[in-house]
Amino acid sequence: MSFRAIVREIREFPATAVFCASWIIVFGLMVAARLQDPSPPTLWRVLAVGMGEAHRFGDLTLRDLANGEYWRLATCNFVHYSVLHIGLNLFAFYLLGTLLESWYGSWRLVAIYGVTGIGGNLLSALVRSRIGGNPLLHSGGGSVVIMGLIGLCATAGWRSRKSGDRELTWQMLKALGITGALGVAFPRFIDNWGHAGGAVVGLPLGLAHHRFLAGRDRPSTWGLGVVTALLLIGCGLAQIGANRLDEAARSHDELRQRLAAATNAYRVLQAVELLSRPGGDARQLARLLESQAEIFGGGAARFSYERALALARIAGERELTEPELQAFRDELSVIRRRLRGELNGMLNEFRSRAASQRMHRSAREGDPWLR
Repeated sequence: MSFRAIVREIREFPATAVFCASWIIVFGLMVAARLQDPSPPTLWRVLAVGMGEAHRFGDLTLRDLANGEYWRLATCNFVHYSVLHIGLNLFAFYLLGTLLESWYGSWRLVAIYGVTGIGGNLLSALVRSRIGGNPLLHSGGGSVVIMGLIGLCATAGWRSRKSGDRELTWQMLKALGITGALGVAFPRFIDNWGHAGGAVVGLPLGLAHHRFLAGRDRPSTWGLGVVTALLLIGCGLAQIGANRLDEAARSHDELRQRLAAATNAYRVLQAVELLSRPGGDARQLARLLESQAEIFGGGAARFSYERALALARIAGERELTEPELQAFRDELSVIRRRLRGELNGMLNEFRSRAASQRMHRSAREGDPWLR
């Protein structure tokens, strides 16, 4: 397809183009983020098997819904886990999206996308919750919407009096059957309940085929499409806001862990100082210092740590001379001052963040003193 043909397609079917582009953008961001992880996915996983969960990009679990994150019913329709996943869905959605957009117009397609995507995922979640499905199982992809479009086309063709449209019904029923068979064959990789939910929502929409055709240019159609578009955008913004809160919580937890590690290291340093006094077990000095190498050996005190460790190893073999013992204690003092400064800084940051979180929590709960 030439560049001119692509531009013509975008002009004729803008809603389909925007949805396809949004899928590609989200997938690109997912790949870029996963490649920056400490353990990035292999090329095979990116291409075919799947990169794993995409919680920060809006995929869906039953636990998320139980926690009130209802926007994921919409955002999960934009998430794909591999090149194969998004490639197949883009192909199917392009064929069906352009068909329905040519029938009903762009704004009606936007509304149908929202109804089938959100409604199909909601039905799927209700059934999985009812049968005791795994609350931590992640689901995502545009196939719920696609199955909704297939269901709509099947019913619309059946309602039509044209023989060509009846053939469309037969093609859509075959697509439903093939998808169901694939779901049975590969249940680990295919969200069968999501597919079923999308189809169940889409089938009755096809009964309004003639009404949709007649109302293509009505203001109500435009208004419904705009409302749906704003809803989808709002769900995306809700996910971005949730990511910021999650990032703040993760940062706070990391700070707590660093603070605990530094506090433990300070206690180890105090034990080393006690053991270096007369009557202490000097054989334990090197072991204790080595156990905190990551903390003691970082920053400006690294050379002091290395010299102290070398003297501690000597102390494990023989008694240190008075100058050596004094040098050892001097190096420990340097390490202690550096560690104490870091501890004070982390404590102040921790208290500041804790106070900020309390203020935000109080503001949400409506404490009188914050009104």
